[in-house]
Amino acid sequence: MDSVQCYSFNLGPLKCLFTTRAAGNLTFARARKEDVLDNYRGLEQATGIPLDQIVRVHLANGTRVVRVGAEDAGKGVIRELGHLYKADALYTNVPGLHIGITTADCFPLILHDPENKAVGLAHCGWRGIAGRLEKKLLEAMTEDFGSSPENMVAIIGPGIRECCYHQHDDGLREAFAQYSRLKLVRELPDGTYTIDIALALRSNLATLDIKKVIDTKLCTGCNEEFFSARREGFNTGRSLALASIKY
Repeated sequence: MDSVQCYSFNLGPLKCLFTTRAAGNLTFARARKEDVLDNYRGLEQATGIPLDQIVRVHLANGTRVVRVGAEDAGKGVIRELGHLYKADALYTNVPGLHIGITTADCFPLILHDPENKAVGLAHCGWRGIAGRLEKKLLEAMTEDFGSSPENMVAIIGPGIRECCYHQHDDGLREAFAQYSRLKLVRELPDGTYTIDIALALRSNLATLDIKKVIDTKLCTGCNEEFFSARREGFNTGRSLALASIKY
């Protein structure tokens, strides 16, 4: 772990990286382009990851999944997005290509298939979890690479946990009504409630028969190292999650 810039770890050929606030805002939607590029250059210096080997989607809070290859390297950072505009998950089997999404409370979910040498990354906010984005990502990797749940390793990155996800209206209660058996909702004395969407995500992974799940258990609401839209407002900065494979 680089305590200044990011949390990172390797699982065999898989590299996972989650930037902190110290790395700066890494989405172009929240600041001047040149300021964000400066932050990416700082990240390159701190991690050694070349900007022309990162590929990042422009999020839509939906369930669109896209495949990326060597020809997409640099898109979303130093090149135009192209087909990566308005997508919430991406996947690849290209070694050394760092696939990325930005977050500020939503969960980055990495799916790694060591058998078929592939990796996927999904932006799992409440819409993505309720819309089964992780299932769509697995299906795409299965179709293109022959991935199967028994080989898959899932990593749940930093995101907002039950302790900090307070809700006033019934929107999330209704969106997750089908998960009632999990008791995601905890009522609070002031009439609000908390909801454990990380538990819903883990349940989704279990229904896919993905049994190897690593949860970082980092809460972006509690931990001020990370940007949090709930804590700071929607216009706060965004952290970057990256995943890559090396064989």
